[in-house]
Amino acid sequence: MERAIELAISYGKERLAFGKPLGQFQVWKHKFAEHLTGIEAAKWLAYRALDLMNRGEKCVREITMAKLFASDLSQRVAYDCMQISAASVTPLNIRSAASGRDARLHTIGAGASEIMKEIIAKEEKL
Repeated sequence: MERAIELAISYGKERLAFGKPLGQFQVWKHKFAEHLTGIEAAKWLAYRALDLMNRGEKCVREITMAKLFASDLSQRVAYDCMQISAASVTPLNIRSAASGRDARLHTIGAGASEIMKEIIAKEEKL
């Protein structure tokens, strides 16, 4: 996700629309800000789960939350990175298309998002 956003931001500084760089439009600034925030949150969820695991503590809930959050986020990031590059034939577009395909697998492989939600609900006794 970090590399995809980095490429998208770079592309947004170069690609012009209506006389100014795409990345200067508020909608893109806000999308990038949200994704950068989400990526940081995903890292901290993973760090927390790893810390618990390394200390030998129960961490099923935290691992599941980290996977669910990061997997769902990866799809949104990939989608927006594909969208900013639109139909252009650029390294960003090619990389974004591959990221989008791979991101979809994150929510399926090693437990679908729906399964992750069930595990979290069970851990929380919902």
